[in-house]
Amino acid sequence: MTGGWTGLVDAASLAVTALGLLTAGLVLARTRMPLPALAVLLEMLTGAGLLRLAAAPTLTRALAAGGILLVRQVATLGLRGRPPLAALSPRLQNLLQRVQRRTTAR
Repeated sequence: MTGGWTGLVDAASLAVTALGLLTAGLVLARTRMPLPALAVLLEMLTGAGLLRLAAAPTLTRALAAGGILLVRQVATLGLRGRPPLAALSPRLQNLLQRVQRRTTAR
């Protein structure tokens, strides 16, 4: 019965991926803004990857899910833009302030 369960979860993962593509396309068509569409797509791909990992936890599937999560985190940071200065450590804040002063002084 394990093979049937894996096949069912793989099919659900494929359905989530297809729904993610469709939903992202609809968001893009409706808003004409690619960033919210990308955010929706990445959320759905994350869900699909985690479903596949739950079905049969292999190294390949774990690496694929980890890769999706990494892309999602990098893209999310890119969507947010620069982090607010207050969210950074004091040492990093000082370094950024010094760099900004030097570049504006030129």
